[in-house]
Parts: sequence; C-alpha cells; structure tokens
Amino acid sequence: MTYDVVALVRKDPDMRALIDAMVEAGPELRVRGAGGGAVVQLRDDDGTPLVSIEAAQRVDVPGEVERLLGAETAACMPDPCWWVEVRASRGTDGTAAGVDTAGLAHRFADGLVGSLGGTVWSAHPRPTARRRDARDERNEDAR
Repeated sequence: MTYDVVALVRKDPDMRALIDAMVEAGPELRVRGAGGGAVVQLRDDDGTPLVSIEAAQRVDVPGEVERLLGAETAACMPDPCWWVEVRASRGTDGTAAGVDTAGLAHRFADGLVGSLGGTVWSAHPRPTARRRDARDERNEDAR
C-alpha cells in the first residue's frame, strides 16, 4: 500500500534541487537507487524503503494533468511543468518501520516546489495527525 504525492514543478529538477529536497525530508535517511536508475529511495538505517521518488517527466500535454489529477490541480500547475511522483511505503497503521512516510513524502515534495516553484498534489488529504518520524527518533537518541 502506498501514499502518493505528485510535485508539479516549474523547472526540470537538477541534482542540487533533488538533494536539497531529500535532505529537507529526512537528513538522517539513506539514499539508494532502484528501478534501473529511474527511482531513488529514501531508506532508514535498517535499509527499509520509506519513500520512492521517480525521475521527473516533462508534461507536454497539460490536459493530462487535469485528466489524472483534476481541474483544481491543473489550474495551479506551472507552464512548463515537470511531474515528479513520490510514493510513501505504508503499512496498515499508515507508517513504515514506525516512520510517518506520508510526512516524508510531503516534506520532499514541498522542498522541491519551494526551490523550483509549482504545486503539490496528493491522493488523500495531507495527514494532520503527527506520527513519529525519523527526526523524532534522532532527537530521542541525542538525549
């Protein structure tokens, strides 16, 4: 089961923008390639995949955003536009390995949009209940 987030960004994400957004999502997480290089995963110390980030795709047909994500999202999309899909791994409790993966996905997408411009869409309302994330665990370890 996944929690899907899409960042529709104004510029083709370069390596610096992607790295900055990954660090913003969870500076303590590990990065690993997957899918023959088309996917980057953020993982915890045990190697558990928490978030998968797909390579950016340029949106050449704006009507596709409306068809897939709805008119409200399409009205906010930048032109030109790149689609970056982020999938958070989730168990039945909404977390993976006790980490709020939906929050990680949103922090990554928000960081990317913050540096490149654009908008963020998610399949479900943004989580409001705060669950433990990897940053909480790091802060507890420091105590």
